[in-house]
Amino acid sequence: MVGLGLLGMGLLGLSGCGSLAGFDGQTLSVMVVTQRRLDWLRRDSLRQQLWQPLLDEYSSVRPNVRVNLTTVDENQLEEELRLRTSRGLGPDLLLVRAPMANTLLKAGLIAPVPDTAAMTRATDAIDGRYIERVRQGSRLAGLPLHEAVTLACYNRQQMPTPPRTTEELMAMAAAGNTIGLSVDPYGIWWTAGTRGADRPVTSIITGTVPSASRTREQEREGALITDWLVWLRQIAQQSKVDIANGPEELFDGLVASRLDWIPCFSLTLPPLRKAMGPRLGVSALPRGPGGPPSPFSILQVWSFGLDSSPRQRQNAAALAQLSDDPLLQRRFVLDTQEVLPVNRSVPTPVASSGVLAALAEAEQQFQSGSPLLTRAFTAEHLQAVSHRIEYVLQQVMVGVFTPQQGVVLLQRIGQRTP
Repeated sequence: MVGLGLLGMGLLGLSGCGSLAGFDGQTLSVMVVTQRRLDWLRRDSLRQQLWQPLLDEYSSVRPNVRVNLTTVDENQLEEELRLRTSRGLGPDLLLVRAPMANTLLKAGLIAPVPDTAAMTRATDAIDGRYIERVRQGSRLAGLPLHEAVTLACYNRQQMPTPPRTTEELMAMAAAGNTIGLSVDPYGIWWTAGTRGADRPVTSIITGTVPSASRTREQEREGALITDWLVWLRQIAQQSKVDIANGPEELFDGLVASRLDWIPCFSLTLPPLRKAMGPRLGVSALPRGPGGPPSPFSILQVWSFGLDSSPRQRQNAAALAQLSDDPLLQRRFVLDTQEVLPVNRSVPTPVASSGVLAALAEAEQQFQSGSPLLTRAFTAEHLQAVSHRIEYVLQQVMVGVFTPQQGVVLLQRIGQRTP
């Protein structure tokens, strides 16, 4: 959502662009889907600082166009869409996470990406890795806009050089630096890859754990998860490792200098910069003896509503297509320094910023360390199991469950269907 605001302001400045000529005396309904996990970022007045300037500028260059912009929490999205669709009032365009777009298309609550020559050109310009995350057979659930990933944030005054390995991270904790972790996806799942448990953990996340009949494979994956859980239990016992309740607590701890190093989600970088200034350091997550980290990623996509008139569908498609223009994607990445481009002709400009270099490295880590999450899957299983996974991890880390008990519980979770 942060990135879209800046992109929109750059986009609307192109008043001579013919692609916007269709916005004439029409109403375009755009729904931005938010996540409760990141809702605390609204303390930075995102709507006032980003969306309202977007609407004001659009009004100044297209005074006859009425844009209805609404936000809805992802947890209420399906109910909201069913209600609106029953009344013929569905949005023309939605900005939503790729897994949720897959869920909505499967449920018949959105339309697939229009099969037009212009849209084909737009999708051809996007890196195929992103397209695969929204592909359902011959249909696409959305047109990718940008990607946000987990990386590391640290206090330069307390930690001049960031750790490149988990061994270095723990050595810094032993030397007196305070390390923050949390059991949410952004705060802990990256550690699975560092212990070689990335594939079995993403199997749990996506609900594709081997069945009990495939005993040998289940035992092999169980051994990897056990090693990961043993390591989590060990680091939780370190006096300088603080297990926070979530990303907001990690954010506050870093800003207040209670924590020296945390995993952070790239969408939190703007408020962190504002709060910390030159104290803020950003790097990729450290690798471990089992391999690279397995960071979490959010791919945001444009999805299309069911109730649009032909003109409204044209207008929505023009906005979505234009947002993936190479020049706009590059400007958008440089201006925000919090998300990655999806256009295949726009390499992340790593030479211009250490933060962008860290983002590019984090994206490479995601591609290699979170293999199943790079494929198309729905949000249904993730929504159903994430809290149960976090509960098991937390209980293992505090000693209520043994790592061996934790493995059994996690594999059971991964074999269930919502």
